Amino acid sequence: MAGYPRMLLAGGPSKLELGTLFVGFVAACASGVPFPLIGILFGQLLDDFNEATCSASAGTATASSRDSEQSDINSKILIIFYLAIAQFVTIYLHLSCWTTYGARLAQRLREKYLQNLLRQEPSFFDNLPPGEVASRLNTDIQTIRSGTSEKVGICISSFSFFITAYIVAFIKQSILAAMLLSLIPAYFLMSFIGSYYIEKYSARVSDYAASAASIASEALSNLIVVQAFGANTRLEEKFSKALKESEHEGMKKATAIGVQAGFLYFIAYSANGLAFWQGSRKVAESVDGSNAGSTVGSVFTVIFILVEGKYSSFSQ
Repeated sequence: MAGYPRMLLAGGPSKLELGTLFVGFVAACASGVPFPLIGILFGQLLDDFNEATCSASAGTATASSRDSEQSDINSKILIIFYLAIAQFVTIYLHLSCWTTYGARLAQRLREKYLQNLLRQEPSFFDNLPPGEVASRLNTDIQTIRSGTSEKVGICISSFSFFITAYIVAFIKQSILAAMLLSLIPAYFLMSFIGSYYIEKYSARVSDYAASAASIASEALSNLIVVQAFGANTRLEEKFSKALKESEHEGMKKATAIGVQAGFLYFIAYSANGLAFWQGSRKVAESVDGSNAGSTVGSVFTVIFILVEGKYSSFSQ
């Protein structure tokens, strides 16, 4: 992890690229803030709707009170619209900046890699299978690009949302938010375990695919020799075996992805059940007068930003 910033700045980035990196970082941090604020406004709107409905059903609403309630609702809806625009702009900005920076980083690394290859002695290439350099150049650089482009912005945005969401949740409903803290180890445990196996099987798929590509490249480059010695059958068997191993590891990877997704859905729906059950108890206590600080809107805000929002962040 300590070498990640060094890799991010590898190849000597220019001032413009460093500025792009800084803007992408700031925009990613800012993009996680609007969603919890929208959750607060949704909860307030729910309370306004509830109050307006009860007043109308009781027959106590006057024309001036209805106009005031409508004005409050319109102002909150307008703020939600502005927050949605702000989130759209920040998300677009950080995705564009990180994608651009990742592409330029990959280009710099390819140039440096090629320069270093041209400085090597001819004996260095004698120990490498044909096509190995080109395969690794494409696969490894593409992997680095995937880990330094828009996914970094999404990760920073999710962390910013995580911090903001729990601050808002503890302000609104501290007890319910403390109960939902169990989501953190559950999500992280499934994410880490699932990611470990997914990365493990992905590396194996890449290795077997590179081996198969090397065999095919070597056989096609020396086709006359292969035909002369009748080695086509043995090479076909080696090529087929490498592809079968790659397919087998790919099936393991797909299974790991499916199991991880299934457990994440199970955790999310279980948390939904717990949150609505405890939230209904808090609202019932508020109606009885034993817990005056709990409203339907505040409970909905906590559930909306901690359960629904956090699942969306982790599923990315």
